Amino acid sequence: MKLRALLFGFLLFSSCGAPSGAVATIQAGGEWFLNNQNESFIHYQYSPKTFFHPEKSHSMREMGALWSIYHLADFLEDERYEVLAERGLHYFKSSLVQDEENGFTYVNITPEKVKLGYSAFMILNLLESEDPEKEELMRELADGILYAQAENGELDTFFYSDRATGVDYYPGEALLALMSLYEHTGEPRYLEAVSKALPYYEAYFKENPNTAFVPWQTQAFFKYYENTEEQAAADFIFAMNDFMVQKFSEGQCDPNLNSAGIVAAVFSEGMNKAYELAERVGDEERSRCYARFIRNGAEKVMELQFPMEDQNAEDFEAAAWGGFYGSKGDWLMQVDRNQHAVMALMGAYELGLIQ
Repeated sequence: MKLRALLFGFLLFSSCGAPSGAVATIQAGGEWFLNNQNESFIHYQYSPKTFFHPEKSHSMREMGALWSIYHLADFLEDERYEVLAERGLHYFKSSLVQDEENGFTYVNITPEKVKLGYSAFMILNLLESEDPEKEELMRELADGILYAQAENGELDTFFYSDRATGVDYYPGEALLALMSLYEHTGEPRYLEAVSKALPYYEAYFKENPNTAFVPWQTQAFFKYYENTEEQAAADFIFAMNDFMVQKFSEGQCDPNLNSAGIVAAVFSEGMNKAYELAERVGDEERSRCYARFIRNGAEKVMELQFPMEDQNAEDFEAAAWGGFYGSKGDWLMQVDRNQHAVMALMGAYELGLIQ
């Protein structure tokens, strides 16, 4: 199906006072999810060049996309996203397995790789849902995350495996899930686990500074700071995001994320929280610097949304509309690219940093 009718409707809608700028970009990004559903939930990838959905899946990224779809439902006040999200949750719930010996539940969608991040996103998605079983399931999934934590605060990134990849991603996601669940339940064990993790991951970052680590850890410890006002958490957030700014600045604070491609959205998700913290504690210099980073990141992300300036949208299928490219040279669309783009833009918009 060509986009002619869809584009006509979109242009007509735009001419009748519909949101423009960031909100229009977010709306279009959401439509991409709706136009790329499959029998179970959603296609992982779409190639607008070949009009084809590759036969690939990436369960972790699809679970992350589900989380963003729940947020789109609230942001846009559009029930279509609730319907899609509930389909996705039902799909992932079918992979839950109980470890009766160790007393927790985990997501077994890829039995050869039982990732800690699966439990994190399952909790985050259940928190957004109206699922009648959510309270028990979240507790059992959280028990699995607690089981994965060593006495020194480190979190194993896989269950039932010595595999040690994902260290820059899964622990941050798990800590964010625990803090989100703590805010929901007030269960002290969750806060204690995050507190125990803080010195371990602070030391890890000093030894292994990298941009991939920063966004999820920032989101997790921002929530921790909100609930404890512990200075060490604020210092950790500022150290990570000062590092991020310097990686993309020639001067002291002159960020340019053009080289980051769509990953600028990932970085901006964390920076949104760092900016909010700087505002909260009255750090004006960091507030100004982080705001520049976020605005530049938003600009670069929005430039990567279909259709780009040199594209005739009518030559493409509806499945391309609103998708985000990896870069101007990488035309493959993926659920995680839309996830991070809409989450970053919604966060920046709600902070009043973009219009």
